[in-house]
Parts: sequence; C-alpha cells; structure tokens
Amino acid sequence: MALAIGVSVANPFYSQSLLPAVQGAFALPPGAVLQGPMATQLGMALGFLFLLPLGDGSERRRMLTLLALGMALACGAVLLAPSFGVLVSSWFALGLVALIPSLLPSFLASFTPDASSGRMLGIVLSGQFSGILLSRSVSGVAAQLWGWRAIYALSAVAMVGVALLFRSRLPPLPPTSGASYWSLQKSLITLWRRHPRLRRSCLSQGLLFGCFMALWSAVALHLAGPPWRLGPALIGSFGFVGLVSIVAAPTIGRLVDRKGPDRIVLAGVLCTGGGVLLLGLQASAIPALALGLMAVDLGVQCSFVANQARIYAIDPAARSRMSGQLFLIAYLGAAACSAAIATFWGQWGWGGTCVFAISLVGLAVLIERGSWWPDKN
Repeated sequence: MALAIGVSVANPFYSQSLLPAVQGAFALPPGAVLQGPMATQLGMALGFLFLLPLGDGSERRRMLTLLALGMALACGAVLLAPSFGVLVSSWFALGLVALIPSLLPSFLASFTPDASSGRMLGIVLSGQFSGILLSRSVSGVAAQLWGWRAIYALSAVAMVGVALLFRSRLPPLPPTSGASYWSLQKSLITLWRRHPRLRRSCLSQGLLFGCFMALWSAVALHLAGPPWRLGPALIGSFGFVGLVSIVAAPTIGRLVDRKGPDRIVLAGVLCTGGGVLLLGLQASAIPALALGLMAVDLGVQCSFVANQARIYAIDPAARSRMSGQLFLIAYLGAAACSAAIATFWGQWGWGGTCVFAISLVGLAVLIERGSWWPDKN
C-alpha cells in the first residue's frame, strides 16, 4: 500500500521541478506558470469535497481501481496537451482524481487495531511523502533526458499497473455507511460542527501544507534564476532532502502511539517554522536551502501523520469523510498559497515567499495553542 500511494501521489507533484521548462516551452511571462500547481491543487480540493465522501458509501476496492484508471487517463491528457491552457485543464483533471493517498489510509485503518494505528499510518504515509518528494527528482531527470512531457507517459503506464494491483491484491471492503450521496455530503457539515479536534486538525494542516507547497513551487524558480541557473535534473535532485522525513515516518507513527497526536502535531509545526527561517535567512547558500527544506519536510510529515491519527480516533464510521475534510482544507490552502505566490513572485521573489511562509506557520502555532499543554486540553 505504501508503494501504491507513493506512485499515485507523485502525479500531481511532477510539475514542480518542470515549471521552468514549461515556462520556456510556452513562452510564459514570469510567475504565470505557477497557475499550473494552483489548478492541480484546486482540482484535488474539489475531488476531496465531491468525490471522497463516496469512500464511506461505496465498495472501496472498486473505487480505488477506478481512480487509478482516471489518473492514467489524465496523465495521457497532460502528455498530449497542445497549449498551456489545455495543460492547465489537464493538470486540474489530474488533481480531481488524485484521491488514492487520502482513501487508502482509511481503507487500511479498517483492518488495523487502534493501538497500532499510528505506526501503520507512519509506514503508509512514508510512501506518500516518498512520492511527493522524490517525484521532483524523477521528473527532473526524465525532463533532462527526454523532455518535460516524458514523465507523464511513464506515469500513465504505472497507474494502469496500480489499478491492476488494487483489483488483484486488495480485499473487498463493504460500505461503512448506507446513507445516500447527498446525505453523506450534508454529514460533512455536521461532522465539522460537532468535532473541534477535526476543525483544529484541518486548519493547522491547511496552513502547514500551504507553506510546504508554496516553498516547493517557488524553489524551482529560485534555483533556475541567478546565480545558479540550474537545469531540471539538478533542481529535481533537491527532492532527495526528503529522505530524512521518509525514513523517520515509522518512528513518527510510533511516537504518535506513545505520546499522543497533539504533541507530535505541535512538534511538526515548530520544526516547519525553523526550516522556513533558515530558508529565508540563508537564501543564497545551497547547503542551507537543503537543510531548510529538510526541516520543512520533516515538520509537515509529523503533522500529517499525527493529524490523521487524531481524526481517525473521533468516529471510525466517518473516517473517509473526515480524511476528505483534512485533505480538502490542506489542498485548498496549497492552492490559495500557490495563487498568492503567482501574484507576487515577479515583485518579491524568494524573500517574499519566505515571509509569507513564516506567517502561515505562526497562524498554525496559534491554532494549535490547545496542544501546548496537552494534559489540560
């Protein structure tokens, strides 16, 4: 499952190290290419809102298989896009069906004892962060060798393989709710109102993931400019800094089981803030950029594992819907942050991006104030 999540989650993130190449291929003005990540993240947010609730009301193995085939078709559309407008629309479609990483953990949670849920999430989400972070390296190398479109041809084939894997290896899992689709949609509002821990998890994760995506979208443009002027492969190689958070994921899961999710979420927020400060203060030093990105990745990984464990403990019958809300807010935050950067990048560049990112972390610290003293929470 970790492997399937890694292969699936990489698709919406291949574009990040390809942005300079796409900008040159379509002769776009500075910052306009950032509309691509914004469209992908908006598509993901809408998928979480309108499609993911079906995970509680339908047979999930079938749904996972159809989503994998949908991602294969969307990758084919990106591969053949004749203009930037069509490319943005194809990236939006790819985001819309990119629900496997949010549906598969709740699927696995149905078969896992509560005492081991944190460790399980750590292992599975290590695959998710592997896909997100290493996607930049893989797409950068592929672009350097065969052009920026090549990675989408490879991914279309890989997603057909994932669909076959789901169909042949996963057990069927009947619906956890017999409610109609619209009843499930209405229940999202009820869940949001009823559970303050759900609201806190969604809002803090939205801010942190927005910070994460803003920095990773902007760093490609930062490294492609002076004084470095790096190519796609070298820009993509920065994805390897995420190996620390990938290796640490199972340990993070065990800490969630032992210490509770609140403390681990707060630790993730503070780690992310430290990374952003380093990125802003040492913007011209490659080692400092690598260390800063490493800290941001590790912090967001901590918060994602702990926030999912926190919401899965609320109501086992509504895990897909609550997971959908967590990912919805996370990717709405990412889309909003990408749109903001596309607006001010030409004027403020990397420095403005880092100031923007640290303000997001500060808001997350305030939202998680109930985690400062967990025993009193």
